[in-house]
Amino acid sequence: MAITDAQRAARAGRIGSSDATRIMAGDWLNLWREKTGRSAPADLGLVAAVQIGIATEHLHPRFVEKVTGLRCVPAERTWVHPEHDWMVAHPDFLTWEGDTDSGAPDTLVEAKFTGGFQTDAELAQRYHWQVQHQLVVTGLDRAMLSILRPTGHALVRVPRREADCGRLMATLDAFWWHVANDVEPGDPLPADAPSYETRRVVDMARHNRFAALAAELVDRRAAALVVREAETALKALMPADARIAFVAGEEPGRGLYLARDREGRLSLRYGAPPRRALDTAEPWQPATADPSPDPTLDAVLSGGWGEGRDERY
Repeated sequence: MAITDAQRAARAGRIGSSDATRIMAGDWLNLWREKTGRSAPADLGLVAAVQIGIATEHLHPRFVEKVTGLRCVPAERTWVHPEHDWMVAHPDFLTWEGDTDSGAPDTLVEAKFTGGFQTDAELAQRYHWQVQHQLVVTGLDRAMLSILRPTGHALVRVPRREADCGRLMATLDAFWWHVANDVEPGDPLPADAPSYETRRVVDMARHNRFAALAAELVDRRAAALVVREAETALKALMPADARIAFVAGEEPGRGLYLARDREGRLSLRYGAPPRRALDTAEPWQPATADPSPDPTLDAVLSGGWGEGRDERY
């Protein structure tokens, strides 16, 4: 959620949720310089990813409500930790867990936009410390990571993890000592966030059938690539006005044919074409001399022979 100037000023001398991510990542010295006024925070005004995220924040409640069936409302305030006033949090949105949205919201929603290729689990791991910090400051027990992409939306539920919250508090307290006492820190090793991936990565080397089939595919990969290139070249030779082009083959089952659907898409099939198609079949005749009885793939593609067309009926 975009914050006001007053909220930004309140965060300047305190640790916010984004700061918590940097602290747990080991970026102490740069952040210490910012918190003690020795350097200015990075200007994110022209960082495209950040600005797109801000511009699309208002879309998240619509998607969250569609998934949960419950209201999702703007947080509209900055929380201060009840015991450590140097810890603040400003969640993006709040919602409810369960089947009713009566009473005070009990679940925070962190809105993120991404145009990259990270999975939901990878993004949850990336923002783990930020979300845990918000849970610590607000006193809530659960959160949702709302992930908006150009291709869709995902919702990842993130529970409060007491062990991680304790680790987070100890680390933040150690960093804040350097700020409060104006002592320059070093950069410690990053604190890894837990994985949110529930699917396994399995080494199948001990599965005899799996390993045998994998070895066979590797051994025959070169032949498979030759077949793929031949299929590409064959489709390039498809006459532009044909719906089916075939070679019967000298023996049963040795033929193949290309079929073009109404959208102009070509499919390669093995065997004889439908009998009703054979009734109207006519022999191919070259418009000019066949340039080669065995054209190469490069020659076929560069020459543009038999290019298809986009038909509409």
